[in-house]
Amino acid sequence: MEKHDLEKRLRDLGEYSEYWMRKELKILGPMIKPGEELYCVLTGVNEANRKMLAVTDQRLIIILAGALGSGEIKVIKKEAVTGFCFEKKLFSKLAISAAGEEYVFTNTQGGRKELFEWAMGK
Repeated sequence: MEKHDLEKRLRDLGEYSEYWMRKELKILGPMIKPGEELYCVLTGVNEANRKMLAVTDQRLIIILAGALGSGEIKVIKKEAVTGFCFEKKLFSKLAISAAGEEYVFTNTQGGRKELFEWAMGK
């Protein structure tokens, strides 16, 4: 996905103002395949690092954009997800179970709960 297309999609989702400066977006754009649709983006602390979680119609993409160009990307097919739970509170928490592993994001944006649940239901 081209940068301007990604920015437009984030604006359509009402998320651009919160993420326009995130370096993870440089990684996310090329990761989204032609014909794949981005549904939700949020950030949270996972394994002691702030990471970005992007939900598309086909996959979940977890991105850590580390210092000095180092980083990490984890891709989970949507059909591999066996469950998820989003607790909206002062310090919101998101847990995703997939392929025998659990991915927990703490201190995530509670205001993204409805959008995330919609994205996972698509």
